[in-house]
Amino acid sequence: MNILLIDPFPESMLSKLLALGHPMKYAPDWTKEEIYAQLADVDVLVMNSKVNADEELLAHGPKLKMICRAGVGMDHFDLPLLAARGILAVNTPGANAIPVAEQAVGMLLCLMHNITRADRQVHALQWRREENRGTELYRKTVGIIGHGNTGSALSKCLSGFGCRVLAYDKYKTGFGSPFVHEATLAEIFREADILSLHVPLTQETEAWADATFFAQFEKPIWLLNLSRGPIVPLSNLIEAIDRGQVIAAGLDVLENEKLDTLTHEQRASLDQLFANERVIFTPHIGGWSRESLDRINDRIVEQIADFLENFALR
Repeated sequence: MNILLIDPFPESMLSKLLALGHPMKYAPDWTKEEIYAQLADVDVLVMNSKVNADEELLAHGPKLKMICRAGVGMDHFDLPLLAARGILAVNTPGANAIPVAEQAVGMLLCLMHNITRADRQVHALQWRREENRGTELYRKTVGIIGHGNTGSALSKCLSGFGCRVLAYDKYKTGFGSPFVHEATLAEIFREADILSLHVPLTQETEAWADATFFAQFEKPIWLLNLSRGPIVPLSNLIEAIDRGQVIAAGLDVLENEKLDTLTHEQRASLDQLFANERVIFTPHIGGWSRESLDRINDRIVEQIADFLENFALR
């Protein structure tokens, strides 16, 4: 089996894959065109998000049997197509749940206690205490939409703050606990002080958090999006902030994260949000911890090893 890795991976992972005894090529600097040109003899492709796992990729990789996503989001994988072609598609669910949950709490505390703004002011030798008086997270009602690995990890983190957690998941039931109330969307719209989104990007969720969505909340909310950027169109978020429906927002993701390709409208929306001290950003690093990197890479190696062993037994 020929294994090709097209994104950066640490030496520790490469050595574990080499130990499996199959030919391996590591090409983190290849362009899309170079990747396609070298796919003809590849059986196992290990990637992050450099290319899409779609018809175009498969046309250049007729021998592909397994495609590994070193992460969670699979919105750039044509999963029905891969299944129809008999190609195994795997990712690493849960491997980055802890850092996503921790960053969500961190961003929320920064927003509610004005930490980011206060830090900038002190750097400018401004000592403004009263305008930075915070709001406690303690005993607030937090709505979590999407109670998979990251949503449930966040629920556990919030339990230590005495929060009431309302969680909704369209595809799960029976997950309620002493710390989490299995809620409907209507309950979240009615009762939440804080909203955290943990859903995948699909046709259903793209542009889901629009003007109609925000208008359904009965109280102004603090908003966190550590899932996928296109779920919350920035133009709709700006409207919700202007209308007082969103108090503040923490965004780890954007509609377009390739900042050198921003449209005029996308740049204008970002500039407007940049000017708002109640909105903070990070560059899609919610799951980007050293520990999660080790978990992701170990999981990929284990999945490839299992696949190769099972394939050899056929």
